Amino acid sequence: MVVFLIVAGLMVLALATALTSDFSKLKDVFRHLAIGPLAFALFSTVGAYLASALSFNALFKMTPYRVPFPKFFSIMFISDTINIIVSSGGMSSIANRAFLLKHEKVPFSVTIPLSLAQNMIFNLVLSCVCFGALFYLHGHPEFTGGPKQALVLVFMAGLLVVMGAMMMIFLHRAFRRWVLRQILRTSHWISHKILRRKKDPRGLVIIRAKLETTVALLHKGRVYLLLVFFWIALDWCLMPLTFYFCFHAVGVDLPLGLLLVGFAVMFLSSNVNPVPAGLGVSESLVALTFKNMGVSFEKTLVAALIYRLVFFLIPLAISTALYLDTIRSFLKAQAEEPPL
Repeated sequence: MVVFLIVAGLMVLALATALTSDFSKLKDVFRHLAIGPLAFALFSTVGAYLASALSFNALFKMTPYRVPFPKFFSIMFISDTINIIVSSGGMSSIANRAFLLKHEKVPFSVTIPLSLAQNMIFNLVLSCVCFGALFYLHGHPEFTGGPKQALVLVFMAGLLVVMGAMMMIFLHRAFRRWVLRQILRTSHWISHKILRRKKDPRGLVIIRAKLETTVALLHKGRVYLLLVFFWIALDWCLMPLTFYFCFHAVGVDLPLGLLLVGFAVMFLSSNVNPVPAGLGVSESLVALTFKNMGVSFEKTLVAALIYRLVFFLIPLAISTALYLDTIRSFLKAQAEEPPL
């Protein structure tokens, strides 16, 4: 199934390229690639993955558990890149992180609530990035007046509601309990009426208690929480910076607004997509979006492909090797344990 989806994504890319691009111009873009910006793109990528690890480490310091940072970074790096293959709103990353930290004697009851808290902050900052992109589109000549501008305004209003709701969930206990109650009721209804499964109501009580415990922990550790915001904000600065250097390598200097638009399209289409990491689909969407805004289709396509290589494929190859080595170490440690 995964192979089929990847092939489908590559077919979308091939079709968009065949119908829209000039192959002679495409070859010319590849011939004139600048190497310097590619090196900066790699450095930005390393910084982004490091900032992501440090953001969770800031939360992790509020617990009594300790894992050496090289091992901790390896676990975070593996879980972040595995999420590229299975786009699930960060859930696959959380599950993989919990599994790997469990082997470091960190229980699921610690890892999962902290991961959900980090994911909420991550999405809050993402909403701010997307709002900046929509604000730029709102003032762009291609989107001034008519249904396009109205659609952009609707999305901007929707993002403001989402950001406000996330802040209320964190700050207002009564609202948080109400939202959680609705989510649990919906989950229970789906499980009972559609899936025909019975759930133990005690499990719902445990989930609610764990959430409240996590939020209380975050409220007490405000300094650590500020660190989390700082590292996640830095992560979100370095990811678009990598995108910028990839465009700089093909001779395009993106203004900040257009950079945010392109990055938002690339990131969202990579995550909300049945194709793993939106391979082929995301590049085509970015190229077509930028073409409508006056940027060369060929240069955009090459820049998006370079970003795919630098930020997704190279880290994925490294993390796969790390994951196999980690699993091998776990199996070896289990084999060496004396029988009971």
